[in-house]
Amino acid sequence: MKYKVLSPTAGSIWTHSVGVGQRIFAGTTLLIAEVMKMEIPIESPVDGEVTWLAPCGQTLENGDHVATVDDAPASSPP
Repeated sequence: MKYKVLSPTAGSIWTHSVGVGQRIFAGTTLLIAEVMKMEIPIESPVDGEVTWLAPCGQTLENGDHVATVDDAPASSPP
């Protein structure tokens, strides 16, 4: 299942902490939002693979979609 990670506040995306395609654990910081000169970490709600990240510099409103995490298990090597 794909999970949409939403911004908890208005601001802008300052930096990414992970890359698309990276396997992560629940609680991993996906990106840092800048809100009135404060850094707000936005974390993954589930273990999985990052499949999409909003671009750095994007302006955010509360509830904007900032990342997608697919919690499907990684395929095992042949």
